[in-house]
Amino acid sequence: RRDGGGGGATGFTLAVILFLGTLRPLEAQMSLPFTGQGDEPEEPVEVYVSAMMERLLEVDDKNYLFENIVYVYLSWEDERAYQQMIDATDSYRNGTLEECERPCSSDSQGSLSRRGTGYHHHDTCCSTIWLPTIEMLNVYELPEGRLQPYGIIKDEGSSGVAWWVGIHGKYFTPMDFRRFPFDHQELDMQFSFTPEVNPAIKRFIPSATSTRFLIRGEGDALSGFEVAGIKIVAKKESLQDELDFFIGGYGTKSNPNDPVKITGGPARSGYLGQAERVSFDIFIGVDRFSKYYVLNMIVPVLLLVSLSFITYIIPPSSLDSRIGLNVTLFLALTALQFVVNDQLPKSSYPTAVTELILVCYLVVSFGVPESIVVFALEATMKAREDKLMKSIKDGEEVEGMASPKSEDGLPESMSIAMRVLKRKRSQKAPFIIDMVSLAVMIVIVIVASTIILVGVPSLMPDLPDRRQYD
Repeated sequence: RRDGGGGGATGFTLAVILFLGTLRPLEAQMSLPFTGQGDEPEEPVEVYVSAMMERLLEVDDKNYLFENIVYVYLSWEDERAYQQMIDATDSYRNGTLEECERPCSSDSQGSLSRRGTGYHHHDTCCSTIWLPTIEMLNVYELPEGRLQPYGIIKDEGSSGVAWWVGIHGKYFTPMDFRRFPFDHQELDMQFSFTPEVNPAIKRFIPSATSTRFLIRGEGDALSGFEVAGIKIVAKKESLQDELDFFIGGYGTKSNPNDPVKITGGPARSGYLGQAERVSFDIFIGVDRFSKYYVLNMIVPVLLLVSLSFITYIIPPSSLDSRIGLNVTLFLALTALQFVVNDQLPKSSYPTAVTELILVCYLVVSFGVPESIVVFALEATMKAREDKLMKSIKDGEEVEGMASPKSEDGLPESMSIAMRVLKRKRSQKAPFIIDMVSLAVMIVIVIVASTIILVGVPSLMPDLPDRRQYD
C-alpha cells in the first residue's frame, strides 16, 4: 500500500511541476512588447519615435490583415535613469535584489551574472528605470513562439534614455481597392500611451524610419507588394473627443440617466472628460505589383473585346456568324471573370478591373442588336431592289411600243433606272453604320480603359497615394 500511495503522490507531484513549468513561457508569450515599469517622471516628457521594419511578411488583402517585424525605438530625457541602473545592478550583484525582472538587454534575460564588473549594456539591470506602457490598439495577433528582442540604453554622462523592441505581430487595417490592381495601401500600426489626466508623456515626436533593417539581399522582399515607405504620425486628443467620434459616428450616444456617461460634453469633469490619449501611428505604404494582374487579367479581357470588333467587318447578311461570334466572346468573358473573381478582394464598391470587365461586357453585347439592325436594313433594301429590277425587266419585254411617261415627264424606264441608282447608293448605309459602330466601340474601350486603369486624380482625391513617400 505504501508503494501504491507513493507512486500516486509522485505522479501528482510531476504533474504539478510540469504545469508550473509551462506558466513562465506562457506568460512570456502573452506579454505585450511595451510593458512599462517604474515611477513616472515629475514633469511630462517628450518621447521620440523611430521605426525600422525588418520584414513585411504578408499582406492578406482578403481579410484586411498584415504581418510584419518592426523595431520600434523610443527615446526621452530622464536624469534619474543612469543612477537607477547603477543601483539596481549593484543590488542584484550583492544579493539584495533576488531577481532582476528586466535586464537592460534581452540577451541577458534569465542569464544575468552576479559576478559581472563594470556597467556594460549586456550585463546590467534596468528593472527600476521608468518605461512607459504603450498599448497596441489594432493588433490582431502576437504569434506564439515569436522572438521579442529588446534593449534599454543608458549612457553615463547623458540624461537620454532609449528603449527599443522588436515586434512581430499581425494587425488589422482598412484597405481601399477602388484602383485595384494599381492600388496603394496604407498599413496602419496604432500605438497609444494609456489615457490619463495629465499623462506622463507630453507628446510623441517622429524621428527616423527605414523600410528595411538587418536583412540584406537583392530581389523582392514580399510576394505581391512593394514597400513604398514608412511614416510616423503623432496624435494627441482628449479621451472624450475620441469616444464621441466613434460612438456618435458609428453608434448611439449614452442614455441621459446613465450615471457615468461614455459620451458627453468636452472638458467635463471626471476621468472621461479630462483624460488625454497621446498616441502615434506607424504607416507602411505598399504598392501592389500590377504587372502580374495586367498580364493575367487585363490583357486577356482586352484581347477578347478586341475580337468582337471583327463583328463589324463580317457582311451584314451573315447574321448567324455575327451573333455567334458575340455570344461566344460573351461566354468566354464570363468564364474569364470567374477566374478573375477568385483573385479580386471582396469590397463594397467595384474595383477598376470589375468596371473594365463591365465595359467589355457592354461592348461585346452591343454587337448583337447592331447586327440585327443592319441585317434588317440590308434585307429591306434588297427586297426593294429586287422589286425595281423586276419592274425594269418587265419594261424591257414591251418592245417597239412607246414608253409611258412618269410624273416628272421622263420615260418610265428612265425613272426606274434613276431609282435603282439611288438604291445602289443607299446600300452603303449598313456599311456606314458598321464603320461608325466600330469606331465608337474602339473609342469607348480606349477611353474607358484609360480612365479606369490609369485613373483621374481629380475623380478620386481621397485615395491614398505613394507620392507622400517620395
